[in-house]
Amino acid sequence: MPRGDQLTRQWKLVRLLSGKLGRSLAQLRAELGVSKRTVQRDIGDLERAGFPVVSETRHETIYWHFIEGFCAESPVSLTLTELMALYYSRGLLRPLQGSNIYDSLESAMQKIGATLPAESHRFMRDFEGAIAVSTFGWKDYSHSREIIDKLTKALLHRYTVCLEHTAVGYDEPVSRDVDPYKLWYVNNGLYLVGRDHRSEDLRVFAVERITSVSLTNRRFQIPSSFNFDKFSESAFGMIWGEAQEVEIRFSKHQAPYIRERMWHPSQSVATERNGRVVLRLRVADLGEVKRWLIGFGADARVLKPSNLRREIAAECARVARRTS
Repeated sequence: MPRGDQLTRQWKLVRLLSGKLGRSLAQLRAELGVSKRTVQRDIGDLERAGFPVVSETRHETIYWHFIEGFCAESPVSLTLTELMALYYSRGLLRPLQGSNIYDSLESAMQKIGATLPAESHRFMRDFEGAIAVSTFGWKDYSHSREIIDKLTKALLHRYTVCLEHTAVGYDEPVSRDVDPYKLWYVNNGLYLVGRDHRSEDLRVFAVERITSVSLTNRRFQIPSSFNFDKFSESAFGMIWGEAQEVEIRFSKHQAPYIRERMWHPSQSVATERNGRVVLRLRVADLGEVKRWLIGFGADARVLKPSNLRREIAAECARVARRTS
């Protein structure tokens, strides 16, 4: 087939996939006048070219379309403040340096930069030098490029994956079949949220602890009952469970620091007459809260629950014995 005919067909495919409802393979075959194999090959060519093609199952039929919000017809015109925001976000995502996610952001910035006049380049360099973004305790994803790429593909096309994951405290990885629901970037780390077939429950897997991923030919649908915002609100750090009421009184010295930050979606902060503040939370795991509070030393006092107060006292006593 002449190259021109192929390009014409693929451009028509781009327009067909731009519709909100998408097209099934049967519809694409009929509208393009080619075989199923040719349609699948053309879709693969678009994916390799960077087009965000996704698929979904409706009434037991697979439909293909571009990810919501993507426009294939015209270039995006960005204002200077939007460019500044992109530069800033690049710094926020620096912990993902070495992964294909960060590389894609860098590539996008280079393409945008190629269209800017010299004066704008000088301004953006000055801007980049004026803002610094620092992170502490971030993870290295330079060895997880292939894993992140496969997980992204599985998420977009709703494929069950078979992954090897090494849990904390274990030396050997365990094989699990997982329906991937969400990649979650939180606390300078990347996590996979999905339904674990073994436990038949939602689980969170640290991406750096996933040693291998393979896509199966089984597809899944995210249940309508899954609410990621509600799911994540019960966590303090990365631990889930039954929510508990926690109250901590912070000293006057720490009060401004506590008031200025969002520690948890459930929080409320009350200021006392002496300048101290009481932070109230509903969190799922006291172990995470304990480790966080120990860093405040005598500036934090647990009002409830009492078992958290006892655990912190015992932990501090053990530290004192080891350092004396």
